Amino acid sequence: MPSRTTNKFAPPATILLTLLALGLFGNPRTANAEIRVEAFSGQPLGVGRIVVDVPSEGASAAMNDDRTTVTDAAGRVLYPTVEPSRERKVLRSLLGVQLPRRVTFYFLFHGNERLDLELYLPQRVQVTVVPRDDRRGYNELLGEWWKAYVAMYSRVHREADYPIGVQTYLTAMWAGRLGQPMPKLEGFLVREQEQGGTVVGKLMADEAHRASVLRDLMLGELDSGEATMPLPDVALPVTDLQLETQVEVAIEPMASHVPDDCYYVRFGTFANYLWFKDFLGRWQGDLGNMLIQRSIYRSSSEQISAMLGLAESKVSAILGPQVIDDVALIGFDPYFADGASVGVLFHAKNNFLLSTSFNQQRSAAAKAVEGAKLEQLDIAGKKVSYLTSPDGSLRSYYATDGNFHLVTSSRRIVERFYEAAAGQRQLAAAPDFLAARMAYPIERDDRVFVHLSSAFFRNLVSPGYRIELDRRLRSLETQRGLELARLAAAQENLPNETEEELASGAFLPGGFSQRADGARWTVDDNGRRVESVRGYRGHFTPIADSVPELVSESELRRYEQFLGDLRREAGNLVPVTAVIHRDEVEPGIERIAIDLFLQRYSTTNLASWAKKLGPASNLRLAPIAGDLASANVVLDGVLGGGEPFHLFGGIRDGVFPLTIAGGNVEVPLQLLSAIEGYVGTWPKPAFLERFLGRPAGPYDANGMARTTGLFDLWVRRADDFMLFSFKERVLFDVGTQIAMVEAARPAQAWVQIQDILGTQYEGVATALAYARTRDTSASASRFMNSLVRQLHVEPAAAYELANELVGGEFLCPLGGEYELAEIPGGLEVWTSTAAAPNNQFLLTEVPGDYRFPLLEWFRGMSAELVRGEDSLTLSAEVFISGERPAPGAPRAPLAPQAPSAPTAPPVPTTPAAPGVPRDVEELPPPPPQPPRNP
Repeated sequence: MPSRTTNKFAPPATILLTLLALGLFGNPRTANAEIRVEAFSGQPLGVGRIVVDVPSEGASAAMNDDRTTVTDAAGRVLYPTVEPSRERKVLRSLLGVQLPRRVTFYFLFHGNERLDLELYLPQRVQVTVVPRDDRRGYNELLGEWWKAYVAMYSRVHREADYPIGVQTYLTAMWAGRLGQPMPKLEGFLVREQEQGGTVVGKLMADEAHRASVLRDLMLGELDSGEATMPLPDVALPVTDLQLETQVEVAIEPMASHVPDDCYYVRFGTFANYLWFKDFLGRWQGDLGNMLIQRSIYRSSSEQISAMLGLAESKVSAILGPQVIDDVALIGFDPYFADGASVGVLFHAKNNFLLSTSFNQQRSAAAKAVEGAKLEQLDIAGKKVSYLTSPDGSLRSYYATDGNFHLVTSSRRIVERFYEAAAGQRQLAAAPDFLAARMAYPIERDDRVFVHLSSAFFRNLVSPGYRIELDRRLRSLETQRGLELARLAAAQENLPNETEEELASGAFLPGGFSQRADGARWTVDDNGRRVESVRGYRGHFTPIADSVPELVSESELRRYEQFLGDLRREAGNLVPVTAVIHRDEVEPGIERIAIDLFLQRYSTTNLASWAKKLGPASNLRLAPIAGDLASANVVLDGVLGGGEPFHLFGGIRDGVFPLTIAGGNVEVPLQLLSAIEGYVGTWPKPAFLERFLGRPAGPYDANGMARTTGLFDLWVRRADDFMLFSFKERVLFDVGTQIAMVEAARPAQAWVQIQDILGTQYEGVATALAYARTRDTSASASRFMNSLVRQLHVEPAAAYELANELVGGEFLCPLGGEYELAEIPGGLEVWTSTAAAPNNQFLLTEVPGDYRFPLLEWFRGMSAELVRGEDSLTLSAEVFISGERPAPGAPRAPLAPQAPSAPTAPPVPTTPAAPGVPRDVEELPPPPPQPPRNP
């Protein structure tokens, strides 16, 4: 296409490019695109803008299509961003026509010469512009670019387009260079990320929290100063449990050798340990992948096994149950990616065979790693085997006490292991552990028993532990920030070798690498980065072995802020227990029962929510034939203006139309009105009427009427029941079955989800799952492409750099490979081979052969919530199939057709007397269930 030149933004400098048969933004129809461009030279960089009017659907597609961008062959275009305009939305609604949508490209550039721009829409359009010298125009346009860049930062956070660390650095860097405040993101969940993540994220040190550390480093808010102050003695937001009476509780022998401040994951038998590993491995090592597979793979389990020098073989799998009586995973923290304080504890059946096996494995590991050393240490008066390597890939202590064998990465765990064995602060004597064992006695023979004690949380949020975690995160984010700063400076043709040069160019704040502990990053003889205090990335010295004694004033302030956030967001941390039980209810069908037991919930922020629940009820809503999902909760009578009442609802099988527009799966109708569902109450309080509206007139012969509220609803009264639905036929179907039945045990809430194979919702779930999984896959390629566009990384190098920046490996959850693809016009774009051809750059269809992983194994579930005197218990039972459907097996249609014209509803038969408990067969009948302890 011939190039166009313009020096002004307003007419007559408007360029009208008629793009016939071009299919702008993937639109197959003929499209006219009006393109206007302007640029202003200035400091530190020039700024430009391109405005394109495109067909309506093209604007939303621009946000999801990595081919849509602006660049130039000379590499002068920097920090581009694209923004669709919503200013014509009102006009389109008023006029009822599809007016063009406006897409605006903003960019910075260096130099004052003519810019030969390449605009990809996604087809290439060449546009030429000569920058103007206009200070007022420059300042106004630079302000618009900053707003658009902030919007991109917000979008990456909100929609998880790709890992947020790089965009956080770039936004913080430009906030400093422009003298602008770091933007405060909108939305509740996003505000949590802006403050450093959720409570769980802060404790787990997830990506959101790490990005907040990088942000604070870039804003100069983490000046550590000199560490001269002792660790503070502060009251921690952790609740202890006291048993009022001494009760004899059967305790497994292993618990007497577990420190009370360790997490405890006990398998009971070696066979259970092997089952759990197989269970995770069968579903790709991550329970989250059972639902939606993830794109970043971090081999934490393999890395820990290698670090501890523990290897499994087919022989060990066979002989293990003969040698090992019990096994547990213990540790002080969950920071597996950076060097966790973790250990594996074994109760031996045969000491000689187990110790011989471990010693052989350790000798083999020492020989396999260059420079590794195997030696004997004296710890707590005991001889302990210590296996280590210069790069930290091996760090393994092997300690024994009678029939108990511990292999751990942490010297402190060894010390606490011997203290617990001597009766000092052992888990077996912890009140919260005893309470958990009273609720879940060892006779249950659970496959997995997990306990997080008060002492564990107390240690995890203690000043020394948290400040050392903060130090290592600062160190890791310093290294990431330095790398990103060098890339940013290099693309602007500015000095980038030293930190001082980067600081002088405002790519980093002054004193960026200054640390209270003096830690610095260097490069070893093999070119690997190593931190002077903690070692190599991924193999840091465990926090438990490097807790500081002195801290700086700024570190204390940051720790106090963390405690304040923790108290505000969570209240107190309380003991948590989780148990997993497994049995086979019929050939090929397993029942996985999971209980989550929360003690002393009244000291947490859950208390206000739990108080809205009414007393436990021995009645629940009877299963309704045709419901795919249903829920029933008992609420406090204050909400209903009287006695406690049941609020319930269900979603039924039915047509749920979906469309794909602009790269997104959308519901063409209003979501609520598209769902075949209902809500109701028993006994009929005015609770729902206040929100959903009262009947507009008298009830008809079937007890039904329209409402007068905000929603256009049908309401049906039947004795003590009141039902609401958008669909009249739903009330006919449900109203004839409605009744209360005896619950298996008193509870406050029940949820049931059926197997949706063969229903209309199979296609809906598959379509939504594919769109979500494809977005997850695309988030990786978008991240790689952002490195190319925002930092001018060589396209071929973007994959390796992306892996390094996230500390893992990007794997396509669709099973494809990430590769560079060249689109017409010469632009190279990262994409996944699994998305080709129709979904390679933009979602356009759901492949007919795609199968949602959850539907491959899920056969139904039920759950209930019980509020005790000061405890919450969530019990769930999931039925899974170990067999995958054969290829080509019949599947529900992915694109259900719209229903035919509605017919008159059938005359309902006389229902069973509502409100009276009756015997109802479960639909579908549940598998037989063994007795369970509350």
